[in-house]
Amino acid sequence: MTEMTTNNLPPIRMLVLTLTGRCNFACRYCYASEVDQVDMDDDIACKAVLMAGESGERFLLQFSGGEPLLRFPLIRKLVNLVETHHFDAQMQVQTNGSLLTKDIGRFLFDHNVGIGISCDGRPSVMDRTRIMKDGSSSSKAAAFGFRNLAQQGIGTGVTCVVTDDMVKELPGIADMAHFYGNVHQVGFDILREQGRGSTLHEPSAEEMTKALEAVYKRMHMLEQVTGRHIHFTQEDRVYRLAHTGKYDFPQCYAMNGEAAFIDVHGYIYACSSLMGREKYLLGTVDSGRDPEKVREVGAFIKTAMKECRSCEYFPLCGGGCFSRWLDRDGNVRLSKAECAMKKFFIRKYLEKQKEDL
Repeated sequence: MTEMTTNNLPPIRMLVLTLTGRCNFACRYCYASEVDQVDMDDDIACKAVLMAGESGERFLLQFSGGEPLLRFPLIRKLVNLVETHHFDAQMQVQTNGSLLTKDIGRFLFDHNVGIGISCDGRPSVMDRTRIMKDGSSSSKAAAFGFRNLAQQGIGTGVTCVVTDDMVKELPGIADMAHFYGNVHQVGFDILREQGRGSTLHEPSAEEMTKALEAVYKRMHMLEQVTGRHIHFTQEDRVYRLAHTGKYDFPQCYAMNGEAAFIDVHGYIYACSSLMGREKYLLGTVDSGRDPEKVREVGAFIKTAMKECRSCEYFPLCGGGCFSRWLDRDGNVRLSKAECAMKKFFIRKYLEKQKEDL
């Protein structure tokens, strides 16, 4: 049973701060493109961290945007706040890499802030999907961050967004992960049909499965050549579910009433993909989360995702992502691409289990 805080709410276990709506990229699929192009006040950010830390429970703290490294001084301040109060926070930042200097990389590493860089594959794909506002090459900009980390022996994870018009080129992400030399994990993020992404489409289940098979084979071949093993985020998740047995939507903090996604103005939403939608507004940093709204939104998401529980793959899947099932018109429908991706990695996990017997 979920623990309750003094205000009769579950503790916040996932806090995402939209430190800025500004970004030096204009990615074709950006779901956050409609966020106001302003910065979050330092006081709001600090109050949000204190709000999450008040329970004394462990929580995930993600620095988000826009491009969060545009607010690196604020990130430094928040890291110091976490450490000063001895909060049990697992800190992460997801960046486009273009502002990731050696000094910033060293600070993040030294203070245990996990680093993730967004990369969609080879330069020809990157420059098409992750467009820079000044017209320069996004692949070169991201390489700046990868290189600065690699030269200091600092590893990073990679997140690759998948759309229907680039899915056939997905194997290139394996090449780039090995090329940079310091990537330890690759994860896939199916298109969310929001923001600029509302004009695009996710791949079909067949396209997704075929592309993942090609990526998997390519990654295995490169591992044989280089001796380096790069994890897949989705495969690691299957392993955790199998070994913990906690498979009933453990990743959906919104459903469990444990999420706080803060926009640049200090409004609290159930998920970053739901920002700006009144239906999913939970309160403000100043007023706190409204218990009734938290329960109402959690119950709605739980009902909307009930189809997952009848699926034979559920114990090793943990359920789909509500924000990817929510289409541009606000309707909830199964994401076939996401299901195909999860089933693919479940099958790979089961195959390995058989080989180990």
